[in-house]
Amino acid sequence: MRARTQKAVALVVAIAIVLALLLSLLVVFSDTAAAHAEMRRSAPKPDQAVGGLVDRVEMEFREPIQPHDQNGVALQYPDGTRALTAIEVNGHLVRGHFDPLTEPGAYKVIWELLDQSDGDWATEEWEFTYDPAAAPPQWLPESAAEGSGGDGGISGATVALIVIIPVAVVLVVWLFWPRRRGADRAQQRRSARTKKRR
Repeated sequence: MRARTQKAVALVVAIAIVLALLLSLLVVFSDTAAAHAEMRRSAPKPDQAVGGLVDRVEMEFREPIQPHDQNGVALQYPDGTRALTAIEVNGHLVRGHFDPLTEPGAYKVIWELLDQSDGDWATEEWEFTYDPAAAPPQWLPESAAEGSGGDGGISGATVALIVIIPVAVVLVVWLFWPRRRGADRAQQRRSARTKKRR
């Protein structure tokens, strides 16, 4: 009875480990799939109120952007009209130039860009507010073209996976190997007793 209970517990733990591994893999792959052409930072910042001379938007992306004639950055004005900007692509850095803003209100930036790393198109939009009395935006440095914001570290999902796999292997070995070895010894003892009786 006790052996059956131990086997059932071991089976449940093994299934839980496998499910944890599958979940970790799913998280890692979904993070990777969602990573293309992801904006890291911008000037103006999303939802920021800026003033002074605002004649462009600047965006730094996690992956380099492929120069392409279909790349586009549009600016939507407070009255709802849209205009394409004069786009400049330099590695991770994208600039969209337009005439200096004069009308206060909410402006929407809509971009569609080609990711150089995977060849996929990505699009997104974000807003900022122009208020002549507000402080001017802090423009991105030229080093942003090299991806200066850096991902530098390993993602949390990857770290989790790196930790979970060795732990899972150790647990599986701990759960099954000693029991199998013990079962083999018990079998050897039974065989020895049977031979003696004969």
